[in-house]
Amino acid sequence: MPKGKQTTKRARRRVEVRFGPDEPQFIGYSGNVSRTGIMVRAIRVFAPGTVLNLELKFPAGIFRVRGEVVWAREGPVQFLSTGRVGMGITFLEPPADLLSFLER
Repeated sequence: MPKGKQTTKRARRRVEVRFGPDEPQFIGYSGNVSRTGIMVRAIRVFAPGTVLNLELKFPAGIFRVRGEVVWAREGPVQFLSTGRVGMGITFLEPPADLLSFLER
């Protein structure tokens, strides 16, 4: 299977996502999320291959996970809501509590 192709069911969910290579200092919002990764709508994007620390702020709590950028598209802020601007991120060793939460 080519890297970056989703095989798991995605849920359209809008939650705040803080991210950064060291500390999660940039803010974006999810376009969709699955057990294997997340699409983050954000103006600040990182190159594919970059490993980021993420904080996903669900109403049930904050989940911390590391992820690798699979694709990234830059663009003007007007394109944020369309999903044309942002990053696709694959989770790296997601914690059990996050996986359990996403199952619901």
